[in-house]
Amino acid sequence: MRFIVFVAALALATPAFAQSTGQSGGANSSFLTRELNRAPPSAIPPTPDTVTSRPLSQPAPSVVPSTAPVAVAAPASAHPAPPAADPTTATGSAPVAAPSAAMAADPPPPPPTVLDAAAIAALPFRVDLPTGVRITTGRPGPNFNIWSIRKGDQTLAMVYAGPASQFPIYDGQMVQAAGRSSVVVTEDNRRLALEHLFQRTTAPTEIHVWVASVEGADRVLAEQIAQTVDPK
Repeated sequence: MRFIVFVAALALATPAFAQSTGQSGGANSSFLTRELNRAPPSAIPPTPDTVTSRPLSQPAPSVVPSTAPVAVAAPASAHPAPPAADPTTATGSAPVAAPSAAMAADPPPPPPTVLDAAAIAALPFRVDLPTGVRITTGRPGPNFNIWSIRKGDQTLAMVYAGPASQFPIYDGQMVQAAGRSSVVVTEDNRRLALEHLFQRTTAPTEIHVWVASVEGADRVLAEQIAQTVDPK
């Protein structure tokens, strides 16, 4: 009888333990991997498409039929209108030329900047960076920031911090584990967590990390790094 009561108490304590861990960065990445592998699907159902690791395709814009009336050509007049006056002869000066496309184009964005130790410490999240991996500035906006996690010129993962992320961008199984929503896929008989979403009550209210489109050892490394991201 005591054994049965002990087993029941252990089963009730397991979910609470899973939610209370995973907040210490890379030290618990292996634990998080086990939690993602055995966690049941969350209340958010997966999309009806086949579960793959490809990003979700964007829906094609719907075509709205035009309601403008069809113009009817007017009959040719027996007395054609006189030709328009030449602006150079009417005003005595040449017309102003339209700006060229090169002049009207926006300037290119500045190159990414590698974050130093002080800038990394000021980020709203923690992340474990192996030797040779760095964080660079990405595409900031008026109320959000995006950073890139890179190895050389190769982007391994990206992190968004702001009010409204685009989660999920991958099609896969949605699970809840260690205080985050994750998308898990199966590749080569391995389960990989390709993105994670943290939701908070303070700004930034959403922190979204996802693995970039890399392959081989870089994909494994990117997935491991993404699992170490934790809000501060």
